[in-house]
Amino acid sequence: MADLLASQSPESESPVTPFSGLRAINLTGDLAGLADLLEIGFGATMDESGRAAIREMRSLSRSGWLAGAVYRLDGFFGGMQQGFVWIDQGRLVGNVSVTPAPYPRDMGRGAIVANVVVHPDYRGRGLARALMEAALALLRQQGYAFAILQVDPANETAHGLYARLGFHDERTFIRWQRAASQYAPYRAPNTPPITLRPANAWRAEYELARLVRPNQRGGLGWLRPTHADTFRVSLLKTFIAGFGAPAVEPLIIYRNPAVREQAGIIASARLHMAFGSADRIDLLVHPFEQGRLEDPLLNYVLRRLEDRRRPLIVEHPADDEVASAVLRKYHFEERRTDIHMRIDFIKQLSAEPKGT
Repeated sequence: MADLLASQSPESESPVTPFSGLRAINLTGDLAGLADLLEIGFGATMDESGRAAIREMRSLSRSGWLAGAVYRLDGFFGGMQQGFVWIDQGRLVGNVSVTPAPYPRDMGRGAIVANVVVHPDYRGRGLARALMEAALALLRQQGYAFAILQVDPANETAHGLYARLGFHDERTFIRWQRAASQYAPYRAPNTPPITLRPANAWRAEYELARLVRPNQRGGLGWLRPTHADTFRVSLLKTFIAGFGAPAVEPLIIYRNPAVREQAGIIASARLHMAFGSADRIDLLVHPFEQGRLEDPLLNYVLRRLEDRRRPLIVEHPADDEVASAVLRKYHFEERRTDIHMRIDFIKQLSAEPKGT
């Protein structure tokens, strides 16, 4: 008996070495560590919604109850249910998350790569590359056709890493915001006729969008591809809008108002008016009309929305300097700038030499 007790004494047990290395994410045990890491990595640019998500992550990690609640966090951090973490002696020091991209089925099966972050004390050791390579291998294995991500232009290290892994730049977008406290401007002089787009003219607006916001250059914006379904009016959209979904008003300018539909649409401001949140504007202007229609169109929209007294958001290509100047004129402020990047697994595979 004494020998048995001696064999079970703490002194005879070998110490357990905490795990170090790459492994799949496990939200049940990783949520608290992820909250700390995401706050360190993105805290400087995180808005109130992001900080609220961090608080909820910590609360959930303490309660041990995750079912259903994790899905609410995906809206803030781009999906966390799949991916990888890097552990050093039991400490979570790196992360990458992957989640399906909500694109129309006919555009192929795509994924979002998000939350690529490494603790400052561990940067420069190849952890980010190892995490990304594991994530891309997982997506290829699961049959995804492409993956997309966003990166801050100031983060040259991350941008270079993604490019070396096969991602290419689509376009750089600026997110602009106008405070609800701003007053509507006076009517701009020489305003051309602006009208609500008829339902049967959706193809003309769609063709304008394909010209100025092609999907090869990021579409309408982050997770908003230029697709016919975005512009086509349907009974389902009308039904959903009646239950609090954003109502869309496409305000357009015809090339020749006298013949209307036959002349085509040369400018559009698509108003997305939501209940209880900021409104959004998509500004589309034909290249031949740039510098002439942005100001009167935005002026008209701001006067149209005067009574709503809500913040306004515009996600617009950074290379459109004319529109940027008009947005600043009407007191929009730059909130963030992101390069949208994409990797096409099918093209990448077909480009590989045979036998590799």
